[in-house]
Amino acid sequence: LRDYAIFNLMARTGLRDIEVSRATVEDIRQESGQAVLYVQGKGRTAKDEFVLLLPEALKPIRDYLQARGAVEKSEPLFCSNSDRNRGESLTSRSISRIVKQALRDIGLDDERLTAHSLRHTAISLSISGGASLQQAQAMARHNSSETTLVYFHNLQRIEAGAERHINF
Repeated sequence: LRDYAIFNLMARTGLRDIEVSRATVEDIRQESGQAVLYVQGKGRTAKDEFVLLLPEALKPIRDYLQARGAVEKSEPLFCSNSDRNRGESLTSRSISRIVKQALRDIGLDDERLTAHSLRHTAISLSISGGASLQQAQAMARHNSSETTLVYFHNLQRIEAGAERHINF
């Protein structure tokens, strides 16, 4: 349940492994009637940004937390089950390993596919689904719209490739 919740969360929100590692149970909150997860982003010192937790992202997390039993709000959202670190927050390295193994389990065993690939997937799928530049940038928590624009350009390049006009 934990590993599925992590993979699903990252694929649906574009979270980085370090953001997942830093998350605590109390970081799940309600904003304007919507569940959100506050995150401490890359290069940040505070949990001052959030991602939306739509029901498809929230349910696996709730299922995992229910299976975990009684948890304090200050506990890690995703904790280790190993004998050495039981109950402690998963490291970003452990999260990367969990995602890599899940990708292998579904037949995607490529050294280029990593936990960070789920971030790219989430951003690309949001754009393909109609998200604006500003919406995709907010979800990705990019400081610069130029960073997010790369995703738009790549998708547009594929959709409108000049190679499609070559006939011989």
